[in-house]
Formats: sequence, structure tokens, C-alpha cells
Amino acid sequence: MKKTIFLAITGLVMVTLTSCNQDRDESQGSLSMNQGKKYNESTSRGASNSVDVNTLLNKYGNPISSSYTIPHLPLAGNQGTDQSCVAWSTTYAAATILERNFINSYVSPRSPRYVYNQINNGACTTTPGIINGLNTLVNSGACSIEEMPYIQGQCSIAPSQFQRNLASSHKLTKWATVDNTDLRQVKTLLANNFPLIISVPMNASFGMINASTGWTVTSCESFNPFGTPMHAVCVVGYDDNRRAVKVMNSFGSNFADNGFFWISYDVFTQRRSSSSQGVPVNECYTAEAVAGTLPTF
Repeated sequence: MKKTIFLAITGLVMVTLTSCNQDRDESQGSLSMNQGKKYNESTSRGASNSVDVNTLLNKYGNPISSSYTIPHLPLAGNQGTDQSCVAWSTTYAAATILERNFINSYVSPRSPRYVYNQINNGACTTTPGIINGLNTLVNSGACSIEEMPYIQGQCSIAPSQFQRNLASSHKLTKWATVDNTDLRQVKTLLANNFPLIISVPMNASFGMINASTGWTVTSCESFNPFGTPMHAVCVVGYDDNRRAVKVMNSFGSNFADNGFFWISYDVFTQRRSSSSQGVPVNECYTAEAVAGTLPTF
């Protein structure tokens, strides 16, 4: 049975709270989130790239389909109670999708345990930033989930040298920031099989989405961006009829629509009105698995 969920959406320019530890009552389907750690996004970004939208459009053209879901998706996974959403969104979702669409469509999903255990300081309660996960994938890659299985609670086991050797042939070449307020850029990336990694605030006051709303986030109430726990997820498609983007979560296939939900275009592209007000998705990234496929500057 599908579950009713509470969600809110945002990204922060300077400091973001990330908290993706599930504390769910399955019989009720509600989500309550524990407070996460702060991480300094501006420091983490360092020498990041940004998507070059003009070169992107020249290379791929405007998206011609009114709806599109990136093919070769892995099944929606379940992070359990470990605060490993960054690894699930960047590694199990995005890195797998990129490798399957640009290199080998039969490759096994990449291991979120491999990445999470390198950026969590050995604790299941650590909530690293999205960029920490992306940098790990660029620098060391990720072995498959069969080669380093995801077993809940095994957060302090460092990858072996053998697993590191296996991971080294599955690196991302770079990651880049995305202007999520530019819907044409967002749709062009998705239509050419570039997933987007974003963060969503777990804020019960945001509102309720359920089957009657098509599992779609359609509004975003004001909230404190410096006190709201965040959850990293992966955008994998869009639909002009719904006027929404499709999002893969990491709470298992019983969550919402077989593990997926939707965010309306209006919410996804909303701009910040002030630094003290949380707004949807200012933190948005993509990456490439084959050099030269993602235009950046």
C-alpha cells in the first residue's frame, strides 16, 4: 500500500543541513527527521564547474519530448536508518544511471556503502554533503553493490584495497552545478540522460502529498533554511503533462509511487526571495561518466 508522506523542497547557497535518517511509522506512513549536521557548501564546492547552457543547447538541442524518464534506472533502494542519502542519490542512483546510459547498460548498481563509509567519519549518524559524495566518485569511483553490499549499520567498515581497485574503473570524470531555475536547462540535461542530485527539506509543515495529488509536491511553504534537516534525492525525468520532474528516493519501493515522487515545475524552479527564507532547490548538481559529454565552464 502506498504511504502518505510529508516533504518540503530546498537548497541553500551557504550552509545546508543534511539529515536523511528515516524514522518512519510504516502503518501511518509519516516521516519525522532527526537534526543533521551542518556542512559548509561554499567550502566544499571549491573548483566546481557549472553547466554551460549555451554549449549544452548547441550540442544537444532543445528537448523534443513532452515527457521523458532516463532509461536503465536501478530499482528504488532503501537506505534504512543510516543517514546515507547522499551516497544513495550520488552513487546508487546518479553514478549507476550515468554509467548505464553512457558506457554499459548492464552494469550493476554502484555501492552506496562504498562511498558513504569514506565520508561518514565511521558513524551511521554522520550526514555528509552532496559534494562530498560527488568528489569521492570523481577521485576513487565506486565498486558495485554486490562487491560491497549495503547492510544497515555497517558504517565503519572501510573499503578494502581489492574493492578500491574494482572501484577505480568506475569513476565519474567531473560534476557540475546546475541552474535549477532554468527549466530548459533542466529538461535538456534529463532528456540527454544526465540525472540531477538535489536536496529536499524534511519539513512536516510543508504539506502532505499522497496518491490524490499524484505524489506531487505542488507548493512550498516558508521555512527556516538554517534549522531544517535535509535529504538528498535524484531527479530522473520530467513530464510536461504533469508539469513536474520525477524524483527517485531511497526509502524503498513502498514509498510513494514505487519509490518515486514528483516536484512541480513551479516549485522546482522557484527563486530565492531572501537569505533567511528557505526556497526550493538552490542546491542542484549533475555529473558525467564520459569526458566531453557534459559541457561546463
